[in-house]
Amino acid sequence: MDQQKRKDLNLRLGNLILAISLATVPTAITYGTLSIHGLNICRDLSTKIGPSSEIKESCDEAAWETTKSYIILIGFFITLPTWMWFYLSMKNKEISKK
Repeated sequence: MDQQKRKDLNLRLGNLILAISLATVPTAITYGTLSIHGLNICRDLSTKIGPSSEIKESCDEAAWETTKSYIILIGFFITLPTWMWFYLSMKNKEISKK
């Protein structure tokens, strides 16, 4: 039974590494999309308020900081379902072999 636990742990870790590597592209796309969205809001805001570079610079900086603060959360919510799908698929495949 100890060997089975070790095999299960290896399966979980291997699938986690695979899920993290596959989640980098969707995470980067989501990060980029949120960044562009924030900068578009700042551009629209600065055109409605008036041509003030100070407001636009402050807003752009705040948009980047906000997006950066969510990168871990974005990655987590993209990686977790991917990892669970890989793990459960491999686990079911292993069970069906027995």
